[in-house]
Amino acid sequence: MIRIAFLGSDSTHTEAFGKRINGTDSPWKGTARVEAIHGTDRAQTERKAAELGIARVANTVQEAIQGVDLAMVIGRFGESHFAPASEALAAGIPTFVDKPFTVNLAEAMKLADLARVKKVPLVSSSPLRFAHEVLVLKERMSVAKDWLSVVVTVPANCTDLGPDPRLRSVYFYGIHGIEVLLDLVGHAIKNVEVHRTQSVITTHITLADGRTVVFQLVRDMAEAYAVDLHLRTGSERMAIELDGSYYSDVLEFLLRGFRVGSDRVPLDSTMAAIAILDTIERADRREADR
Repeated sequence: MIRIAFLGSDSTHTEAFGKRINGTDSPWKGTARVEAIHGTDRAQTERKAAELGIARVANTVQEAIQGVDLAMVIGRFGESHFAPASEALAAGIPTFVDKPFTVNLAEAMKLADLARVKKVPLVSSSPLRFAHEVLVLKERMSVAKDWLSVVVTVPANCTDLGPDPRLRSVYFYGIHGIEVLLDLVGHAIKNVEVHRTQSVITTHITLADGRTVVFQLVRDMAEAYAVDLHLRTGSERMAIELDGSYYSDVLEFLLRGFRVGSDRVPLDSTMAAIAILDTIERADRREADR
């Protein structure tokens, strides 16, 4: 039995993962179970624990991770990820960090260094890396090795979940898009150039092989994710369906692959994604301050 602790309770991903693991019709029944949860809002955490059949509501991260085999850091905002992930890694517990890994490169580097020093598995991924459409595109690109470019377009900010300023960060939705892009083209990056206008932040990413791919963040756009693949024989656009099916595939990876060494989501790819978002956010702030 894989015993799991949820660290964070303020995201809808708590339910997305919790129902799939602890639900009465879970394919993981008898194989994995979320046994503990910790969150900063006690009432919210207790309510979700009751809904999801999680036995222990912990007062601290240390209490939550006692006796577990996997820590899942699933706070809504990346600002809340560094501290609990650090505690889990320091305790030697394999750790999954939900999107975004962190909201700055310095924290990402500290977590990666801690995992290496402790020799503890660490992974972070947007669930959209596992979307059906992304897998289809990866297959097409593996066949059409002479693809010319890829353009991924996503929202620059969240417009419908309230006034919290963290929702305006490029990290909140941008992490989905940049991880999809790197999952498709790899993370061997030579150069990154950011171009900002009033409505769009366009980032040109030159790969080590000389090809250039494009990451577009559109301000005040409703949540949607699109990928344009350009081949010598033509071009196609694919929209990612936000149907939630990818959460099951994330769990398949975590519970069958990650803990035994699968490199499906390389930590270097996650680090490259954070480095690009860090560059974009700093460039956007500089321009906004002028």
